[in-house]
Amino acid sequence: AVVSTQSTGNLGAHIEVSLLCCLKSPPEYGTSFQALKRIVQYDHLHLYYPLFWDVNLLECAIAQHHKKGDTLLRDFVIGLMRRPEMNENNHPDLVARSQNSKKCAFLRTMFQKFLSS
Repeated sequence: AVVSTQSTGNLGAHIEVSLLCCLKSPPEYGTSFQALKRIVQYDHLHLYYPLFWDVNLLECAIAQHHKKGDTLLRDFVIGLMRRPEMNENNHPDLVARSQNSKKCAFLRTMFQKFLSS
């Protein structure tokens, strides 16, 4: 079963919507960024941010936390961007392997959250 971005958005799952939009080829950054802007509750963001495989999303998250004055989460995301696997200048195979690993981890998390409850 495919989880639509509309249905997850209605559940308040904006971070999931944001990542689902980036699974598409090409990524739907407009929708993805809008979903990140709609996040009002920060309960589990620290669990999802390490799953981000797209630097553009991390940059958007940093900007959102900076605007809201949430320096703790902003600095956490900045730390994630500094990780070697997030360097887009790495060898393409290494970048693809890292992205695929994070995508799989995200999809496993989605399955656990929405389907196995």
